Amino acid sequence: MANQQTSQLKKTAKHSAVYGIGTALRQLTGLVMLPIYTRYLSPADYGVVELLTMTVTFVSIFIGLRISQAMFRYFVLAETPDEKNLIVSTVMHTIIATSSIGSLALYFAAEPAARILFGNSDYLYEVQLFSITIMLGAVADVGMSYIRARQLPVLFVVVGAVTLILQVTLNVIFVVILDMHVRGVVYSVLISGVVVASVLALYVFGQTGLRYSITIAGTLVRFIIPLIFASVAAFYVNFGDRYFLRIFGGLAEVGIYALAWRISSVLSTVFEAFNMSWSADQFEVVKKRNAQETFNQIFRVLAAALFLSGTGIALFASDFFRIMTAPEFYAASDAVPIMVFAIIFQVMTNFCQFGIVYKERTRHIAEANWIKALVATAGFLLIIPYLGSVGAAMAVLLAQISAFGWSYLKSKSLYDMGLTWSPVNVMGVIAISCIVIGYLLPEGEIIYFIARILIYAMLIVLFYKVPNWSESEKQFMRQSILRLAAIVKKPLLRSHS
Repeated sequence: MANQQTSQLKKTAKHSAVYGIGTALRQLTGLVMLPIYTRYLSPADYGVVELLTMTVTFVSIFIGLRISQAMFRYFVLAETPDEKNLIVSTVMHTIIATSSIGSLALYFAAEPAARILFGNSDYLYEVQLFSITIMLGAVADVGMSYIRARQLPVLFVVVGAVTLILQVTLNVIFVVILDMHVRGVVYSVLISGVVVASVLALYVFGQTGLRYSITIAGTLVRFIIPLIFASVAAFYVNFGDRYFLRIFGGLAEVGIYALAWRISSVLSTVFEAFNMSWSADQFEVVKKRNAQETFNQIFRVLAAALFLSGTGIALFASDFFRIMTAPEFYAASDAVPIMVFAIIFQVMTNFCQFGIVYKERTRHIAEANWIKALVATAGFLLIIPYLGSVGAAMAVLLAQISAFGWSYLKSKSLYDMGLTWSPVNVMGVIAISCIVIGYLLPEGEIIYFIARILIYAMLIVLFYKVPNWSESEKQFMRQSILRLAAIVKKPLLRSHS
């Protein structure tokens, strides 16, 4: 039975690693362009781009972007290839229609939207152009979900690599060479979106055919309606802080905060990559006799990965900003440790609400998100005026904790995953202690950078020694470290040959 659990752990880890590469490539544009963005864009410009992204994300909720999540669920459960193709084709037709409506709606409402966002209509043209990306992003999302559903990780990575190269090239042209500031970023996103969405749409229809089922569309829509309401609340928590910061602090404060979130959200990539494999695997695990043991093992390993990654981000955020950004962005590092734990609670919420999804009680997800929205609102109003970006991060953390508590209790009442929390709690205490010690050290000197490296090394040793890992789990971790070391060693050997 232990061998079965370890086999599931290896399978999930292997798939997660491959998908992680593809996901990282798609999201790497912001990090690759960071030294350029922070030197060719002011904090206010960065804030404008963030608010434009926020607007598109908000409209996307109502045009059915979550339908790709429903597609994935029903695709996995479908029994025949013909049924699977019909589901995907129906989803793609539906998302093209609804997202086009969303793009048109924002285009014609661009002037009032600009005034609400920025207090004036200075960025009216940018809002109009950015509205088109609603449809492009939705189509691309369905296409990438289809690639995942077919378990084609290599293709997923290829698309991510092409997207990265295209976006970086366009950003260099429009932002650096042509010095177009915010408008250059908009042009880059729009052109790359057209290319990627067109290719993915042609690929999907080439595989599935041009078919449509009203019955399937109705089933999918009924599944996502509660998720839409949940997404509205989740959006408010994830992006509402930017709007309150704009009101209380201005666009520059939004830009600094957005940069802090960009670095912190690298942690989300850990779970996003994991979830690309786990979203299907969890429905296979629940059918097994040792389901609870497997859920518990996966959860411990996931928690360790989150705490290790999150602590690394929090410890070295200030050093990263000093190397990669202009001085006016250095203050972004202050909010990163708080944001890291907000993301950790968000990830754990998503993992632990399996019972809600399994029993199709998605209304509980909506309830959790609305509780989160209420807590966040109180935090935005009471903390942001006094603590700015740090206050916004604190409000989001409190909101995520409240949503986790509600989701966990509801999910456990529907299906008990048998999760053991003591080793996870121990890892959490160790991680927080290391972050606090590292944060108290001065910044900008090499000796303190080395001290933070030693703190992180100590964290790894303690994680290996303290939690109650089984021998098979320890063996898996040793093998993973050896493989990682081999990957790093190869290019180093080549460089010295």
